Amino acid sequence: MNLIWVIRELCAGEDGFEGLFDKDASFQKLMDLSDNKQEAGQFAVLIYGPTREVLLELINDAYNYRLYAEKIKGDLHNRGLSEAAAKRTLEIFFEAFGFPGHRHCDPSRFGVVITESDDFRTEYKGEVKDGKEHGVGVRTCYFEGKECNYDECVWVNGVMCGYNNSKEVEFGMFEDKKIGFVANDYFIGKTRVFPSDGKEYNDIGKKLDIE
Repeated sequence: MNLIWVIRELCAGEDGFEGLFDKDASFQKLMDLSDNKQEAGQFAVLIYGPTREVLLELINDAYNYRLYAEKIKGDLHNRGLSEAAAKRTLEIFFEAFGFPGHRHCDPSRFGVVITESDDFRTEYKGEVKDGKEHGVGVRTCYFEGKECNYDECVWVNGVMCGYNNSKEVEFGMFEDKKIGFVANDYFIGKTRVFPSDGKEYNDIGKKLDIE
């Protein structure tokens, strides 16, 4: 399996995104499922070794991810990866979780998922697996026929997990745009908010904390 999809598969299940960082639970699956054992081994250096401390900083401050990228690549290089391998390893992480410039939708996986309940309707367009959102996509929510929420993210088995461009509309008037990292359907760490009626600010939430 392509490593991008292996990583997403490892984020499915009860532990969700956090389970990816559990070496005992995920390392063997990472190696067994991946078609490219070399890249999988290099990715393991990123998520299981000391470098992941900086990676977690990046995840918790995803809007400013570029500030951490060079530090991560340098640290991976210092730990034995070539400069090219270090760059590629971080790019794999960025693509798996839909960071800007790395958000690619496979047309062969494209589908539409619609859910409706009373006055609420959601419409997802993007990569799909087994009738659920799985991969890169866009979900738009409507209440009483009016758009009330928008997410451009990565989904894993129907659950948001990745870099998210989000929009919320309150009372049909006030619009907040939010950019940050979502794990298990919730924004984590620092989220950059762009309200339609005021100055942009950082919304500080619970950080992803992996021991």
